[in-house]
Amino acid sequence: MKNGKVIELHEGGSIADGSTSSTRGAVSADDALLSTRDVLSRIKDELGLDTDLELAEVMGVGIRRIHNWKHRNTVPTEEIVGICGKEGLDLQYVLTGQKIGLGRSDGQGEMRQVQEGLMGTFFDHDTANKTRDSFTLSTSGHPLIHPPYKAYTQRSDNGEVQTSFVSPQIVDVLAPGLNWLNHSLGVAPENFLLIKVLGDNMAPWLQDGDLVMVDAGIKTTINGGCLMLRYADGMMMVRRVFRNPDGTFLAKCDNECCPPDIIDPNNNMTYPIVVGRVVRRLVR
Repeated sequence: MKNGKVIELHEGGSIADGSTSSTRGAVSADDALLSTRDVLSRIKDELGLDTDLELAEVMGVGIRRIHNWKHRNTVPTEEIVGICGKEGLDLQYVLTGQKIGLGRSDGQGEMRQVQEGLMGTFFDHDTANKTRDSFTLSTSGHPLIHPPYKAYTQRSDNGEVQTSFVSPQIVDVLAPGLNWLNHSLGVAPENFLLIKVLGDNMAPWLQDGDLVMVDAGIKTTINGGCLMLRYADGMMMVRRVFRNPDGTFLAKCDNECCPPDIIDPNNNMTYPIVVGRVVRRLVR
């Protein structure tokens, strides 16, 4: 893993759920926990900025992008992670308003320093997908769950390997709190995956570079819900699924750029294979 600490998420740090949305950035009741206006306001307060124009200059974007982010309530993940890394801001506080880290003035850089966006990590064979039956603690004492990195192995209760695969889409840039993962998402730690989206097949609901949280312990979802599928070439793609009378699913792209697939959630031998249910999305 890369030097430094990963981003910590606790209660109140959820971004968006896996329900259908017709417009990117539409905010449901669950999504309302995170306000783009509040996030940007905290950045301005921490940096001593008075106007959105000053914020745009510091972030290296046009003022219109700042206004669009606020109007659509979309969180610009890469830009926020980048400015927090550059200025030494507490990312946990910027996102949630909770003072978890030591703050900017300490200068210790409590968050992971991201130099190449959300994929700026390095593969460590010793820590990738290590057993998650023990937890690390955040600075506030919350137990944190570190997701696997670039490799995932799912085991039965008796330890038998059920599935195992590697993928550069499996990232570990967020470390959710155990209580939030269990109670807010209902995901067991050993089934938690954080996956980077590639392509725009699910636009506008998901875009290239967004992150999704996946429960690998659940292979089905509600009609119209989203599953993460793994294809024969190793690519993992989100698909919206609709149940067929025979128990299989019709898996479709939101922007209708690809033909639908017929998948059997109980078949782990025929591609595409169901990785798990999408339970949250983190949009840029």
